[in-house]
Amino acid sequence: MLLVLVLSVGSASAQKKIYIVSAGIADYPGTNMDLTLCANDAVTIKGVFAKNKRSNTILLTNSQATRAAILAALQQQFAKATKNDAILFFFSGHGSPGNLVCYDGELDYHSIKNIMAKSKARSKMIFADACFSGKMRNEQRTQYNTSVPENLRNTKVMFFLSSRSDETSIERRDMKNGFFTAYLQRGLRGGADTNKDRVVTALELFIFVSKGVKNISEDRQHPVMWGKFDNNMPVITWK
Repeated sequence: MLLVLVLSVGSASAQKKIYIVSAGIADYPGTNMDLTLCANDAVTIKGVFAKNKRSNTILLTNSQATRAAILAALQQQFAKATKNDAILFFFSGHGSPGNLVCYDGELDYHSIKNIMAKSKARSKMIFADACFSGKMRNEQRTQYNTSVPENLRNTKVMFFLSSRSDETSIERRDMKNGFFTAYLQRGLRGGADTNKDRVVTALELFIFVSKGVKNISEDRQHPVMWGKFDNNMPVITWK
């Protein structure tokens, strides 16, 4: 259900602005593919960053989140970034191996990566809350016991994915968000800031979200994080 991408940065104070595209699809065409909370997930993540003065966000939900609209939003937002800025793509909805499922079809990771590669931003992030999102990985092992697909192996980017390659990403009707997004937003708001320096780092976020999701899912869902980045890379700064 979710996808976000991050590149390493020098320090939290160096980050000026963060440009975000937050997309979520619960209401797919017809009824066979409908989900429950994915549009809410995108709204929630936008809301987190809306409280941060550094952020600039485009929100796309349900029928707005077509393949063309998402690509256009990514290009528009990420072209604004300077080298000290960050860019972030959040996606919640259906996933398939190598793709996110937009309202009107699939969007491959390669197209997303190409747009992000053209951005001047020093920090680049993808968070994906999508079933089987871990299938972006292959057998090469890397940070946090995860692996990196060959075509992305040399990119300086952090991927934070909601589940392993053989797992679904769970949502429950009595909750506002899916399990991954629920703990992601709590962590970003400061729940993951263990040293209370008002900077949420990649490692802090992984530990907080991973523990929460494993607990609430009774060990059925395990978020994964990988890529070329520093453990202390800031994901969001509140000072």
